[in-house]
Order: sequence, then structure tokens, then C-alpha cells
Amino acid sequence: EKKQFAKEIGKHLRKIRESKKISQENLSLKAGYYRTYVGKIEQGNYSPSLHTIWRLSHALGMTLTDFFKNF
Repeated sequence: EKKQFAKEIGKHLRKIRESKKISQENLSLKAGYYRTYVGKIEQGNYSPSLHTIWRLSHALGMTLTDFFKNF
């Protein structure tokens, strides 16, 4: 389950980030993470905590509610 969640949340994050035309580098800088960490999340290698998702969603200019729409 955790691996499946990691893959799904990673795909969802990448889809949103690309739709907003934001690079992994810029997203990671805004959220306060290393670019490689954001990359590992998007690849489904890491299962992010809710706090991490909150930080990433705010860096994307979204609320958590907006982030999880269509998830």
C-alpha cells in the first residue's frame, strides 16, 4: 500500500507541477527541499508526510484541499 501511495502521489505532484510550468528546482527552492528529494517523491521512491505535501502544495500556490482534488 505504501509503495502504491508513493507512486500515485508522485504522479499527482508531477502532473500539478508541470501544469503550472514550475521546474523541480524552483518547486524545491520554494518549499525548502533539495531538488533530488522532490524528484524522488515524483518518481515514487519516497512516500511524503502530510507536512511535506502541505509545504509542496503551498509552494505551488495551492491549499491541501486543492492539491488533493482529482487525486
